Parts: sequence; structure tokens; C-alpha cells
Amino acid sequence: MRIFFILLKKEIKEMLTIPLIVSLVAVLFVFYMIGSVVGKQNKTSAARNNVVVLDFDKSGLSKRIIKSLTDGEYIVKDASSGNLLDAFSNHEYEEESFFMVIPKGLERDFNLEKKHTIEIYARFNKNLSGYSSSYSASKIRKGIERINKDLGVHIIEKKFPLANVEFIKNPVLMEEFVVIGDSIARVSVKRVLLFVHSQTYFFPIAVFFLVFMAAQMIMTAVAGEKENKTLETLLSSPIDRRILVISKLSAAAIVAALLSGGYMFGMRSFMSGIMGQKTAGIALSAQDAFVKLGLIMGPADYLMIGVSLLFCILCALVIALILGVLSEDVKSVGATMTPLMMLIMISYLLPMFIDIGRASFVVKLLLYSIPFTHAFIAPQNILAHNHAAVMWGIVYQAVIFAIFVTIAGKIFSGEALLTFKLRFGKSK
Repeated sequence: MRIFFILLKKEIKEMLTIPLIVSLVAVLFVFYMIGSVVGKQNKTSAARNNVVVLDFDKSGLSKRIIKSLTDGEYIVKDASSGNLLDAFSNHEYEEESFFMVIPKGLERDFNLEKKHTIEIYARFNKNLSGYSSSYSASKIRKGIERINKDLGVHIIEKKFPLANVEFIKNPVLMEEFVVIGDSIARVSVKRVLLFVHSQTYFFPIAVFFLVFMAAQMIMTAVAGEKENKTLETLLSSPIDRRILVISKLSAAAIVAALLSGGYMFGMRSFMSGIMGQKTAGIALSAQDAFVKLGLIMGPADYLMIGVSLLFCILCALVIALILGVLSEDVKSVGATMTPLMMLIMISYLLPMFIDIGRASFVVKLLLYSIPFTHAFIAPQNILAHNHAAVMWGIVYQAVIFAIFVTIAGKIFSGEALLTFKLRFGKSK
């Protein structure tokens, strides 16, 4: 065991370099900065609920439309003293994105039951970047829906003064229920989707970065030892080759765990800025329903996800260890890592865009045969009460890990280890 800990200390020291620590701190700072900036901008955009109105009809109906917007918590800015182009160029409205023109003759045509056109202008920023454009589009759409509903009520009140307007608007009451497994709760489907999205979206991203960094780290370490001839020294010493393999994997796993904590922290900050406070509010307001549906994960659930993630990392590490042996030198690590990166990207991207349960047999076979897929989809399976799938995924990952550890042990036990190479250029 003493030799193992000496080798473990050596491997950790070689992997946990100053440049790696600096790069991790830099990434954490970037995540925090972006999350903070985006969160502040989204909060500012959400707080601004303005509409610039040019009312050229000056009628009771146009005033009703403006009141409808005001009742909908819009801040109406009157620009009726000029024309539309003046409003666009006015310094006072340079930050506004929602403009409405109520033309003259609106009430007259309305009384004659003729449709009239209210002009809506959405002003986008010049480079169409960021969330402000999409937020403006959503705000305008809601404003139009509100105006149409209010005018519909006005027509009913005018033609049928004794009618129950509220009943005509909503003749039936709708209640939404969500079913997950054997649990049923009365809650909005939209709320559940937003909550599940907030709980599972950032996890695969963090896992992707983590697995990539861990695999690249061990491949670079092995290729560097091979290039600097230090691997020959280790192999010529009376050290059990299995201890050598296990010490390398253990060191990479420890460093990867440190990286995972940093990336999880950074991604949590980043995603909280992107998602804003809306998701947290939804989860709080529907907490009882989420508890009933089993969407609030407990310690046992997080433990299962952690074990799946652990075996995901271990599988990546042992495959990367073998690929590192096949690398000619440190410069060729990027090319040699391609097969592993392809598997990681397939297991990361496909589940984000398709429903695995409804996919074809070939796609299912492809995804489930890749051990990394089981870690990426573990949170979704936990939230869907599909604990058996997570357990079988862990068992499968453990089997794959054992197989590749055996292969790595065979490779390290032979003297051909030092001559294994994958050449990507022309042979000379």
C-alpha cells in the first residue's frame, strides 16, 4: 500500500499543475461573471414593461385600449404629439422596443362592425443578440392578446348588456393535473416542465466538461510519461503493473472530483443567471405538488446520481488511459482522443433532442451501449421515478469499467506498451 500511495501522490502532483489550477479559476470566474451579467440584464429587461403609444383616434375606445394595457401592468408612454419616425428617433424612447399606433377612425369603424388595423412595431437591436429581442417579442404578443380580449368583452357588453360576460369568456373551468408514475398532483404542466428543465439542464453540461477534462488530463499525463521516457523507468522497476494502473486512475479520479466541484459551482452560478429567479419562484409556489410528484430529490437520489457520475468518469478515465498509451506524444493527444470525444458528444447531445423511450431500436442500442449516456440521463430518470434504469445503468457502467481495466492491465503487463503508437501522418 505504501508504494500505491507514493505513486498516487506522484500522479496527483503531475496532474494537478499550476496551469490547470489557473485555468480552473479562470473558468469559474468567467462562469460567475457571465451568469451575473446576464442575470442583471434579464432582471432589468423584465422590469421594463413599456409601450410607446401613438393615439391618433383620441376616442373612448382608444382610451379603453390604453387602459387595458395599463391594467396589464404596462407602462404606457404617450407619443401622440409626433409621428412614428419622430418616436423612433426620439432620445427618450431609444431603449424602447414596443410601439403601438392607434389610427384615426378606429371607434367609427368599430361601431360599424368594420375591422380596423392597429399597428404594432417591434424594434430589435441592430445585431439581434441577447435575450432582449425574444423578451420584446413575448411582451408584444401578450399585449396584443390582452387588447383583443378586452375588445371582445367590450363587444359583448355593448350588444348584450345583461349578459354574464365572465361566463361567456370562460364557460368552463380548466384544471391541469400531472401524472408521474403512480403520483398525481394538480399543478400546471408548464410549471413542471420549467422545474424539470431547471433541475436537469445544467447537469449534462457540467458532466460533459468534467469527463472531457478528466480524460484529456490522464491522456496527456500518460503520453507525457511516454514521450519523456519516465514510463520506461516505472516499468523497469519491481512495481506491480496493476498498482501502476490503479494509481493513475485513482489520481485522475481525485483530480476529476476537484474539477467537478468547481465546474458544478460555476455552472450553478451561470445557469442561475440564465434562468433568472423565475424558476426558483415557480418551484417554491408549487412545492407541495412537486413533493407529491416526487420531483424533489432526496439524499438517496443524489447518491444514485453521484455513483452513476463516478462510474461515468471512471469509464472515461480508463479508456483515456488506453488511448494515452497509443498516443505517439503529447501533441497527438487531441487526435487520439477523437474516438472518446465522439462517444461523449453522442451520449451528451442526442438525449437533449430526442425522446429515448420513443427512439428506434438502433438509436436506443447506440445510446445505451455508451456508458456515458447513463450518467447524462440519470437525473431525468430519477425525476421520472425510473430508479431501476439508473441502477441497471450503474451496473452496466461498472461492467464496462471492469472490462477496460482488464484490457489496460494486459497492456501495461506487456513490454509492447512502449512501442504502441497511432500515427496520423505519413510514415517516413
